[in-house]
Amino acid sequence: MLTSGLDNLLADSLHSIIKDNLGEPVYKKIERRLQERYNITVLESIRDFSKMDATLRELFQEGADEIEKKFLNNFISIEQLSSRNKTWITIHDQSLVNLIMASFSDSDKRKILNNLLLKEPKMISDIVKICNLTKSTGYRMIKELVDTGLLTETGYSLASDGRKMNKYVSLFENIQVNIKGGKIDLMVQINNDFLKQSQIIQIHPKYMNLVGK
Repeated sequence: MLTSGLDNLLADSLHSIIKDNLGEPVYKKIERRLQERYNITVLESIRDFSKMDATLRELFQEGADEIEKKFLNNFISIEQLSSRNKTWITIHDQSLVNLIMASFSDSDKRKILNNLLLKEPKMISDIVKICNLTKSTGYRMIKELVDTGLLTETGYSLASDGRKMNKYVSLFENIQVNIKGGKIDLMVQINNDFLKQSQIIQIHPKYMNLVGK
């Protein structure tokens, strides 16, 4: 199954939070069961969160809801601004904040991300041309942004020889930086289609409340 860009972005940091919050014995128990049932690692199960969710429910029954609620609420929060009917995600985890800030601090990556904010998806060759990057630099930067989830694949165009060329767009539509007491939180607005593709977001208690309204 293709991992959503948002889940790819969240996975590494969420993995660390789960390991720290559950403790080594419980983590090892989950790790063994994932290996037995799906032959995957804990990190892989977070990228395909339905498998993590199923394993938690098998091992902890009704307690799975409380476990998921605990680590998700500490990781991100979700709100809808009623005046604009837009869903925003606030990222609290500092390792993830640092990853995103570092990408926007890199001049080449920032150029790519800014050129794809609220824009039509583009092929890699078009992104490189628009951003005035060398082919080697452009392809390397785009691969890194796709690997982290900040760029996400969406659709394709046909090349002159009939090949399908993937198109990419920025995961974020908007981003705001909030600094309070020396702590940085990021508020990000994400396309609703990408939110619906995210298995992690789908099980967040606040998101389920918003969808149910």
